[in-house]
Amino acid sequence: MRAFSVCLILVIVTAHTSLARKFTPCQLLSELRRHGVPGNELATWICIAQRESALNTAAINRANTDGSRDNGIFQINNRYWCRDNGRGGECNLNCAALRNDDISDDIRCAQHIKRVQGFRAWTTYGPYCTSSSLPRC
Repeated sequence: MRAFSVCLILVIVTAHTSLARKFTPCQLLSELRRHGVPGNELATWICIAQRESALNTAAINRANTDGSRDNGIFQINNRYWCRDNGRGGECNLNCAALRNDDISDDIRCAQHIKRVQGFRAWTTYGPYCTSSSLPRC
């Protein structure tokens, strides 16, 4: 029975970790380019992702004073942009989709947020990301 329990725990941990990914700056740069992000925005997006989530797709911030949560590599908020139960918000996403290793929906939603509110929608932009440079890859 103990061996079964250990195996079950390993399967659960392995399954959970395979759903998330920690990017390097160069890997994120490649993904952003692949998804057609404009070249003049690349450094800013990488900076935002580094500051908001440490490039971790599974990141969740539960510290918002209004009780909302920020999700994924770009820390997209569930109050406005996604929903915890089903699809919804302005990005029409389930927030869990922002915490897996496929960041295509994260990029689309982040670009939508930028179109609506600009980069200032991310609190890290002003103090840290206004004069970012691309990583040397």
